Amino acid sequence: MLDPGGGSIMTTALRSAVLVLAVVATAPPVSAAQWTRVTDVPTTIIFSVWASGDTIAAGADTLAYLSTDAGATWRGTARVAPNVTSVEAVRMRRGRLYAGTRSQGVFVSNNLGRTWLDFNQGLAGLGALVIDDLHVRGDSLYAATVGAGPWVRNLNAGNWSHIGHTLEDSQAGNMCSITSGGSRLFATGGFNGTVFFLDLGQPDWTLSLLFNDRFAPGLAGLTAIWTGRGWAVGSNIGVFFSAQGESPWTESNLSLPTPLLAVSFALKGRDLFGSFENGSSTIATSHDDGATWQVLDTLPSILTIEIAIVGNTLYAARADGLWRRPIPPTAVEPVTWSNAKQLYRGGARESPRRNP
Repeated sequence: MLDPGGGSIMTTALRSAVLVLAVVATAPPVSAAQWTRVTDVPTTIIFSVWASGDTIAAGADTLAYLSTDAGATWRGTARVAPNVTSVEAVRMRRGRLYAGTRSQGVFVSNNLGRTWLDFNQGLAGLGALVIDDLHVRGDSLYAATVGAGPWVRNLNAGNWSHIGHTLEDSQAGNMCSITSGGSRLFATGGFNGTVFFLDLGQPDWTLSLLFNDRFAPGLAGLTAIWTGRGWAVGSNIGVFFSAQGESPWTESNLSLPTPLLAVSFALKGRDLFGSFENGSSTIATSHDDGATWQVLDTLPSILTIEIAIVGNTLYAARADGLWRRPIPPTAVEPVTWSNAKQLYRGGARESPRRNP
Protein backbone atom coordinates (compact mmCIF):
# COMPACT_ATOMS: atom_id res chain seq x y z
CA MET A 1 0.00 0.00 0.00
CA LEU A 2 1.39 3.36 -1.04
CA ASP A 3 0.72 6.82 0.24
CA PRO A 4 0.09 9.65 -2.27
CA GLY A 5 3.71 10.76 -1.99
CA GLY A 6 5.00 7.45 -3.29
CA GLY A 7 6.14 5.85 -0.04
CA SER A 8 4.88 3.24 2.37
CA ILE A 9 2.67 4.31 5.27
CA MET A 10 5.44 3.36 7.72
CA THR A 11 7.99 5.37 5.74
CA THR A 12 5.67 8.39 5.73
CA ALA A 13 5.18 8.17 9.51
CA LEU A 14 8.93 7.91 10.05
CA ARG A 15 9.71 10.87 7.79
CA SER A 16 7.12 12.99 9.62
CA ALA A 17 8.68 12.08 12.95
CA VAL A 18 12.13 12.93 11.59
CA LEU A 19 11.03 16.41 10.55
CA VAL A 20 9.39 17.09 13.92
CA LEU A 21 12.30 15.80 15.98
CA ALA A 22 14.82 17.69 13.88
CA VAL A 23 13.21 20.82 15.31
CA VAL A 24 12.66 19.78 18.93
CA ALA A 25 15.90 17.83 19.51
CA THR A 26 18.16 20.83 19.94
CA ALA A 27 20.04 19.68 23.05
CA PRO A 28 21.37 16.24 23.95
CA PRO A 29 19.62 14.67 26.97
CA VAL A 30 21.55 13.73 30.09
CA SER A 31 21.35 10.02 29.24
CA ALA A 32 23.22 10.73 26.00
CA ALA A 33 26.45 11.74 27.75
CA GLN A 34 28.45 9.05 25.94
CA TRP A 35 27.32 10.30 22.52
CA THR A 36 29.19 13.03 20.64
CA ARG A 37 28.26 14.59 17.32
CA VAL A 38 30.54 14.18 14.32
CA THR A 39 31.23 17.87 13.84
CA ASP A 40 32.51 17.47 10.27
CA VAL A 41 28.93 16.55 9.33
CA PRO A 42 26.36 19.37 9.61
CA THR A 43 23.58 19.32 12.19
CA THR A 44 20.97 18.11 9.76
CA ILE A 45 18.81 15.04 9.19
CA ILE A 46 20.99 12.02 8.41
CA PHE A 47 18.82 9.38 6.77
CA SER A 48 21.31 6.51 6.67
CA VAL A 49 24.68 5.29 7.85
CA TRP A 50 26.67 2.28 6.65
CA ALA A 51 30.13 0.95 7.42
CA SER A 52 32.51 -1.64 6.01
CA GLY A 53 36.10 -1.89 7.18
CA ASP A 54 37.39 1.67 7.62
CA THR A 55 34.79 3.16 5.26
CA ILE A 56 31.73 4.94 6.67
CA ALA A 57 29.07 6.58 4.52
CA ALA A 58 26.17 8.70 5.78
CA GLY A 59 23.29 9.84 3.58
CA ALA A 60 21.84 13.32 4.12
CA ASP A 61 19.26 15.30 2.13
CA THR A 62 21.06 15.98 -1.16
CA LEU A 63 24.49 14.41 -0.68
CA ALA A 64 26.50 11.88 1.32
CA TYR A 65 29.31 12.25 3.83
CA LEU A 66 32.22 9.86 3.56
CA SER A 67 35.11 8.74 5.78
CA THR A 68 37.72 6.28 4.56
CA ASP A 69 39.84 6.32 7.72
CA ALA A 70 37.44 4.86 10.32
CA GLY A 71 35.87 8.22 11.13
CA ALA A 72 39.03 10.27 11.69
CA THR A 73 38.22 12.65 8.80
CA TRP A 74 35.10 13.33 6.73
CA ARG A 75 34.13 15.09 3.54
CA GLY A 76 30.89 15.73 1.73
CA THR A 77 30.22 14.52 -1.78
CA ALA A 78 28.79 16.58 -4.58
CA ARG A 79 25.00 16.80 -4.82
CA VAL A 80 23.85 13.37 -6.00
CA ALA A 81 21.25 14.73 -8.46
CA PRO A 82 19.32 18.00 -8.95
CA ASN A 83 16.01 16.91 -7.39
CA VAL A 84 17.21 14.59 -4.64
CA THR A 85 15.66 15.25 -1.22
CA SER A 86 17.07 12.31 0.78
CA VAL A 87 19.86 9.78 0.32
CA GLU A 88 18.39 6.60 1.80
CA ALA A 89 21.37 4.26 1.35
CA VAL A 90 25.05 4.53 0.41
CA ARG A 91 27.31 1.56 -0.37
CA MET A 92 30.93 1.18 -1.45
CA ARG A 93 32.38 -1.62 -3.56
CA ARG A 94 35.90 -1.66 -5.02
CA GLY A 95 36.22 2.10 -4.82
CA ARG A 96 32.86 2.83 -6.47
CA LEU A 97 30.19 4.60 -4.45
CA TYR A 98 26.48 3.82 -4.92
CA ALA A 99 23.68 6.03 -3.60
CA GLY A 100 20.02 5.08 -3.39
CA THR A 101 17.70 8.06 -3.26
CA ARG A 102 14.05 8.76 -2.67
CA SER A 103 12.22 9.27 -5.99
CA GLN A 104 15.37 9.61 -8.13
CA GLY A 105 16.67 6.04 -8.03
CA VAL A 106 20.31 4.93 -7.87
CA PHE A 107 23.48 6.85 -8.75
CA VAL A 108 27.12 5.80 -8.97
CA SER A 109 30.39 7.67 -8.46
CA ASN A 110 33.82 6.54 -9.63
CA ASN A 111 35.66 9.29 -7.72
CA LEU A 112 34.34 9.09 -4.15
CA GLY A 113 31.38 11.35 -4.82
CA ARG A 114 33.03 14.24 -6.66
CA THR A 115 30.71 13.51 -9.59
CA TRP A 116 27.72 11.18 -9.98
CA LEU A 117 26.23 9.23 -12.87
CA ASP A 118 22.71 7.90 -13.32
CA PHE A 119 22.58 4.16 -12.55
CA ASN A 120 18.87 3.52 -13.19
CA GLN A 121 19.06 1.62 -16.46
CA GLY A 122 16.29 -0.99 -16.38
CA LEU A 123 14.47 0.26 -13.28
CA ALA A 124 10.83 0.70 -14.27
CA GLY A 125 7.37 0.79 -12.75
CA LEU A 126 5.53 2.65 -10.01
CA GLY A 127 7.90 3.12 -7.09
CA ALA A 128 10.97 1.74 -8.87
CA LEU A 129 12.92 4.95 -8.26
CA VAL A 130 11.97 5.14 -4.57
CA ILE A 131 14.91 3.31 -2.99
CA ASP A 132 14.64 2.27 0.64
CA ASP A 133 17.70 0.01 0.90
CA LEU A 134 20.74 -1.20 -1.05
CA HIS A 135 22.78 -4.34 -0.49
CA VAL A 136 25.98 -5.61 -2.13
CA ARG A 137 26.68 -9.33 -2.42
CA GLY A 138 29.59 -10.38 -4.60
CA ASP A 139 29.25 -8.70 -7.99
CA SER A 140 25.57 -7.87 -7.49
CA LEU A 141 23.85 -4.77 -6.18
CA TYR A 142 20.35 -5.32 -4.78
CA ALA A 143 17.71 -2.63 -4.30
CA ALA A 144 14.62 -2.63 -2.12
CA THR A 145 12.07 -0.25 -3.63
CA VAL A 146 8.94 1.27 -2.15
CA GLY A 147 6.34 0.04 -4.60
CA ALA A 148 8.16 -1.97 -7.25
CA GLY A 149 9.62 -4.80 -5.17
CA PRO A 150 13.20 -6.16 -5.29
CA TRP A 151 15.75 -5.58 -8.05
CA VAL A 152 19.29 -6.71 -8.83
CA ARG A 153 22.06 -5.45 -11.10
CA ASN A 154 25.35 -7.07 -11.99
CA LEU A 155 28.07 -4.51 -11.30
CA ASN A 156 30.28 -5.70 -14.14
CA ALA A 157 27.73 -5.56 -16.97
CA GLY A 158 24.00 -5.30 -17.66
CA ASN A 159 21.01 -3.39 -16.38
CA TRP A 160 18.64 -3.78 -13.46
CA SER A 161 16.28 -6.75 -13.49
CA HIS A 162 13.32 -7.50 -11.28
CA ILE A 163 13.57 -10.47 -8.88
CA GLY A 164 10.53 -12.74 -8.95
CA HIS A 165 6.89 -11.88 -8.35
CA THR A 166 6.14 -13.18 -4.87
CA LEU A 167 6.51 -9.88 -3.02
CA GLU A 168 4.10 -8.03 -5.30
CA ASP A 169 1.69 -10.98 -5.32
CA SER A 170 1.78 -10.83 -1.50
CA GLN A 171 1.11 -7.06 -1.40
CA ALA A 172 4.69 -6.50 -0.21
CA GLY A 173 6.12 -4.52 -3.12
CA ASN A 174 6.53 -1.60 -0.71
CA MET A 175 9.78 -2.88 0.78
CA CYS A 176 11.77 -1.81 3.82
CA SER A 177 15.01 -3.78 3.52
CA ILE A 178 17.05 -6.34 1.62
CA THR A 179 20.11 -8.22 2.88
CA SER A 180 21.81 -11.61 2.77
CA GLY A 181 23.40 -14.25 4.95
CA GLY A 182 25.25 -17.27 3.64
CA SER A 183 23.49 -18.34 0.45
CA ARG A 184 20.18 -16.77 1.45
CA LEU A 185 18.81 -13.41 0.28
CA PHE A 186 16.31 -11.93 2.72
CA ALA A 187 13.74 -9.14 2.31
CA THR A 188 11.13 -7.36 4.41
CA GLY A 189 8.05 -5.67 3.04
CA GLY A 190 4.31 -5.27 3.34
CA PHE A 191 1.99 -4.90 6.33
CA ASN A 192 0.73 -8.44 6.81
CA GLY A 193 3.48 -9.95 8.95
CA THR A 194 5.41 -11.23 5.95
CA VAL A 195 9.11 -11.64 5.28
CA PHE A 196 10.74 -13.35 2.30
CA PHE A 197 13.82 -15.42 1.51
CA LEU A 198 15.46 -16.50 -1.73
CA ASP A 199 18.10 -19.23 -1.80
CA LEU A 200 20.68 -19.71 -4.55
CA GLY A 201 19.17 -21.57 -7.49
CA GLN A 202 15.57 -20.81 -6.56
CA PRO A 203 13.41 -19.06 -9.20
CA ASP A 204 11.36 -16.92 -6.81
CA TRP A 205 11.02 -15.80 -3.22
CA THR A 206 9.48 -17.93 -0.47
CA LEU A 207 7.07 -16.19 1.88
CA SER A 208 7.46 -16.67 5.63
CA LEU A 209 4.99 -15.53 8.30
CA LEU A 210 6.34 -13.91 11.46
CA PHE A 211 3.29 -15.25 13.34
CA ASN A 212 4.08 -18.67 11.77
CA ASP A 213 0.52 -19.90 11.22
CA ARG A 214 -1.28 -16.82 9.93
CA PHE A 215 -1.03 -13.40 8.33
CA ALA A 216 -0.99 -10.41 10.68
CA PRO A 217 -2.56 -7.26 9.19
CA GLY A 218 -0.64 -4.18 10.37
CA LEU A 219 2.58 -6.02 11.23
CA ALA A 220 5.51 -4.71 9.18
CA GLY A 221 9.03 -6.12 9.07
CA LEU A 222 11.35 -3.10 8.98
CA THR A 223 14.83 -4.62 8.84
CA ALA A 224 16.70 -7.90 9.19
CA ILE A 225 20.18 -9.19 9.93
CA TRP A 226 22.06 -12.48 9.77
CA THR A 227 24.21 -12.83 12.89
CA GLY A 228 26.17 -15.83 11.68
CA ARG A 229 24.05 -18.14 13.84
CA GLY A 230 20.52 -16.99 13.11
CA TRP A 231 18.26 -14.28 11.76
CA ALA A 232 16.71 -11.34 13.59
CA VAL A 233 13.87 -9.26 12.13
CA GLY A 234 13.01 -5.85 13.55
CA SER A 235 9.35 -4.96 13.13
CA ASN A 236 6.95 -2.23 14.17
CA ILE A 237 6.00 -4.32 17.22
CA GLY A 238 9.43 -5.64 18.21
CA VAL A 239 11.98 -8.31 17.29
CA PHE A 240 11.48 -11.80 15.90
CA PHE A 241 14.26 -14.36 15.68
CA SER A 242 14.76 -17.64 13.84
CA ALA A 243 17.71 -19.99 13.37
CA GLN A 244 17.04 -20.42 9.64
CA GLY A 245 15.27 -17.19 8.66
CA GLU A 246 11.95 -18.95 8.26
CA SER A 247 9.32 -20.55 10.49
CA PRO A 248 9.38 -21.15 13.34
CA TRP A 249 9.79 -17.50 14.35
CA THR A 250 9.85 -16.47 18.01
CA GLU A 251 9.06 -12.99 19.28
CA SER A 252 11.50 -11.41 21.72
CA ASN A 253 10.17 -10.11 24.99
CA LEU A 254 10.83 -6.53 23.94
CA SER A 255 8.31 -4.69 26.08
CA LEU A 256 8.30 -1.32 24.33
CA PRO A 257 5.01 0.41 23.49
CA THR A 258 4.27 0.19 19.80
CA PRO A 259 4.32 0.96 16.95
CA LEU A 260 8.04 1.41 16.45
CA LEU A 261 8.77 3.81 13.61
CA ALA A 262 12.27 2.52 12.89
CA VAL A 263 14.48 -0.39 13.89
CA SER A 264 18.14 -0.80 12.94
CA PHE A 265 20.70 -3.50 13.69
CA ALA A 266 24.50 -3.62 13.72
CA LEU A 267 26.78 -6.52 14.59
CA LYS A 268 30.08 -6.56 16.51
CA GLY A 269 31.47 -10.04 16.92
CA ARG A 270 28.77 -12.08 18.62
CA ASP A 271 26.99 -9.02 19.99
CA LEU A 272 23.97 -7.59 18.21
CA PHE A 273 23.15 -3.91 18.69
CA GLY A 274 19.73 -2.48 17.97
CA SER A 275 18.04 0.91 17.93
CA PHE A 276 14.30 1.06 18.56
CA GLU A 277 12.46 4.29 17.83
CA ASN A 278 9.09 5.76 18.72
CA GLY A 279 9.75 9.49 18.99
CA SER A 280 12.57 8.62 21.40
CA SER A 281 15.40 6.13 21.02
CA THR A 282 16.32 3.03 22.95
CA ILE A 283 19.74 1.58 22.11
CA ALA A 284 20.14 -2.01 23.27
CA THR A 285 22.42 -5.03 22.95
CA SER A 286 21.73 -8.73 22.58
CA HIS A 287 24.20 -11.53 23.24
CA ASP A 288 21.92 -14.32 21.98
CA ASP A 289 21.04 -13.30 18.40
CA GLY A 290 18.07 -11.12 19.34
CA ALA A 291 16.33 -13.40 21.82
CA THR A 292 16.94 -11.13 24.83
CA TRP A 293 18.08 -7.52 25.11
CA GLN A 294 19.75 -5.18 27.58
CA VAL A 295 19.41 -1.41 27.44
CA LEU A 296 22.58 0.53 26.63
CA ASP A 297 21.12 4.05 26.21
CA THR A 298 17.79 5.80 26.40
CA LEU A 299 17.57 9.02 24.39
CA PRO A 300 14.38 11.05 25.03
CA SER A 301 13.09 13.09 22.09
CA ILE A 302 15.82 11.75 19.80
CA LEU A 303 15.12 9.72 16.67
CA THR A 304 17.87 7.35 15.56
CA ILE A 305 17.17 6.19 12.02
CA GLU A 306 20.07 3.79 11.46
CA ILE A 307 23.18 2.54 13.26
CA ALA A 308 26.53 1.13 12.14
CA ILE A 309 29.70 -0.05 13.87
CA VAL A 310 33.36 0.61 13.06
CA GLY A 311 35.89 -0.95 15.42
CA ASN A 312 34.78 -0.08 18.94
CA THR A 313 32.60 2.86 17.88
CA LEU A 314 28.84 2.87 17.37
CA TYR A 315 27.56 5.41 14.83
CA ALA A 316 24.00 6.69 14.64
CA ALA A 317 22.22 8.49 11.81
CA ARG A 318 19.85 10.79 13.68
CA ALA A 319 17.41 13.60 13.07
CA ASP A 320 19.99 15.99 14.54
CA GLY A 321 23.11 14.82 12.69
CA LEU A 322 25.61 11.98 12.75
CA TRP A 323 26.58 10.86 16.25
CA ARG A 324 28.93 8.28 17.76
CA ARG A 325 29.79 6.68 21.08
CA PRO A 326 32.40 4.18 22.27
CA ILE A 327 31.15 0.65 22.73
CA PRO A 328 31.60 -0.46 26.35
CA PRO A 329 34.45 -2.95 26.70
CA THR A 330 32.40 -5.15 29.02
CA ALA A 331 28.95 -6.62 28.62
CA VAL A 332 26.06 -4.39 29.58
CA GLU A 333 24.37 -5.48 32.79
CA PRO A 334 20.83 -6.81 32.23
CA VAL A 335 18.16 -4.30 33.15
CA THR A 336 14.41 -4.09 32.82
CA TRP A 337 12.65 -1.99 30.20
CA SER A 338 10.84 0.10 32.82
CA ASN A 339 13.04 3.16 32.30
CA ALA A 340 12.74 2.92 28.53
CA LYS A 341 8.96 2.67 28.78
CA GLN A 342 8.80 6.02 30.53
CA LEU A 343 10.02 7.70 27.35
CA TYR A 344 7.04 6.54 25.36
CA ARG A 345 4.12 7.24 27.65
CA GLY A 346 1.50 9.54 26.30
CA GLY A 347 1.61 8.77 22.59
CA ALA A 348 2.00 5.07 22.12
CA ARG A 349 -0.69 2.90 20.68
CA GLU A 350 -0.94 -0.82 20.31
CA SER A 351 0.02 -2.71 17.19
CA PRO A 352 -1.22 -6.19 16.23
CA ARG A 353 -0.38 -8.82 18.80
CA ARG A 354 -0.97 -12.50 19.03
CA ASN A 355 -4.38 -13.62 20.18
CA PRO A 356 -4.45 -14.82 23.82
